[in-house]
Amino acid sequence: MTLAEMLDKLERGRIGHTEAMDWLGVDSYNALVEIVHVNGRQMPGHRATLLAPETCELLRQITKPMTQ
Repeated sequence: MTLAEMLDKLERGRIGHTEAMDWLGVDSYNALVEIVHVNGRQMPGHRATLLAPETCELLRQITKPMTQ
């Protein structure tokens, strides 16, 4: 199984945290969470953090394309 396949199974709840940690060779839940998030995935049962409107506006300003 590839990393992408394992993360997909974990994200969909088809395998548990312990099995994923064994497959990855990590011994801490924090390491598992970091690997999942770095790969653009979400842990089962976790929700994305809601951002305040002010934060969203700041991000829009920072990432706005520069005009010439």
